[in-house]
Amino acid sequence: MAELEAVSPGRSVDIELGGQEVITIDLDNLDPNPEDVLDLLKDGQCKIWVWTKLAGEYWRRGFLDAAEKIALAAVDCTVTQPLSLHQH
Repeated sequence: MAELEAVSPGRSVDIELGGQEVITIDLDNLDPNPEDVLDLLKDGQCKIWVWTKLAGEYWRRGFLDAAEKIALAAVDCTVTQPLSLHQH
């Protein structure tokens, strides 16, 4: 199970995948197409606040369709993932 490692001062989010690989998402240079981010969030089984953080960043940058896609996928994941993934 992956965890969000940090929201670093450089405006990035690190997502751990499988305990061996860490992927950094630069919040200041988001790709308008959220598909890769969605794949990371799903594969990393990230906590819900990570999803909302990224959806908010997409929304803040004006990528409203992408923000909506991430938010809706987060809702889907809350239904399919164990409760422990949703807590801090």
